[in-house]
Amino acid sequence: MTRRWGLPLALFARAAVALADPPPPTLPAVPWTSIDPIAVGGVGVHAPLLLPDGRVAVFTRSPATLALVDPATGSVRASPLEEPPAECTRDHCVAPRLDASGRLVYLGVGGTLFRLGLDGRVRVAAQLADSQLDVVVRPDGTEVAVVSRQTSVESAHVVFVALRADGSVAATRSFGASAIPPPVSLGDEVAIGVPRGVAVFDRAGTARLVPSVDGLLHLVNTAGGVLAVTQSSVFPLDAAGVATAPHPLLGPVHDWVSSNVGPAVARLDGSPPGFLLVDRAGNQRRVDAAAAFETASLDGAGALLLATPRGRLAALNADGSPRWELILGARAIVPRVTLGPGGDAWVTSLDGDLLHLWSPPPSAQEAPRAHR
Repeated sequence: MTRRWGLPLALFARAAVALADPPPPTLPAVPWTSIDPIAVGGVGVHAPLLLPDGRVAVFTRSPATLALVDPATGSVRASPLEEPPAECTRDHCVAPRLDASGRLVYLGVGGTLFRLGLDGRVRVAAQLADSQLDVVVRPDGTEVAVVSRQTSVESAHVVFVALRADGSVAATRSFGASAIPPPVSLGDEVAIGVPRGVAVFDRAGTARLVPSVDGLLHLVNTAGGVLAVTQSSVFPLDAAGVATAPHPLLGPVHDWVSSNVGPAVARLDGSPPGFLLVDRAGNQRRVDAAAAFETASLDGAGALLLATPRGRLAALNADGSPRWELILGARAIVPRVTLGPGGDAWVTSLDGDLLHLWSPPPSAQEAPRAHR
């Protein structure tokens, strides 16, 4: 069974301001008591984004719009998109995000990488040929798009596309091999798996092959490192992309999700079902969870948030013990939650609403809300 995932724990890590990332938000001790819907129209395809000015951005399809929501008033400003946003799948996703200049970046279904101002207007549109695998952001904020190109059955190439600060294409470098997505950040360099090892694109604009492990399935980021994954083991990579000693997996896994704020997460098969957390050194921890939960994300304190597409959420403490569960009225949702800085959260529903999850202060009466 193929499961659909979004970006790699991006729901907690990519709601950043232009100059510096805020402290990672954390899950509340008890479930949210209020679920406020705000109509945005269209079918939501990504988790919401928190903007530096306090608004919330939601990308939709049918119609293709960018909805900018002011939580204080409930007002919604919808801007049409030139291309509908591409949906996240298990193997291919460029999640909408904010770049270092504070612009909204999203990938259209036609392969165009758009950068929008916070007014919804297009600032830069870069057309990247063939199948775009992802855009990797280096620690200094510069970006490299990674594209898979196949001109014939026998000929496949990985293309690294260096982007200028304004988002336009600066240079490309082609590497003759088929890609094993997703690409990852390897310090200041960008790496992607290929059949013979790991293709690494460095700051000088050159690509090199680093021989790797047999049976490489993909690479995943963890906080401060990269893991090479095979069917039975994980191999931490050093700063040059060379695999170190293997760590046998605790069981069969699939649907790896990278993280820049904690361990990588994978769905763990077997009985009982659950998730596997693996840190940069290859150390592993199993967390049991009901089979219905398809996605898992870590907050800034190591707590785990599980979600189902039918609107069931569960929070687990850092040690894996249950904290709370919440049902969002059996609504179909994008099963990725965006935590806010004030203990609230935002969820995109599939029926045209943005859901605001929040709780009033324990000692205060609930204040009227403009969008009710």
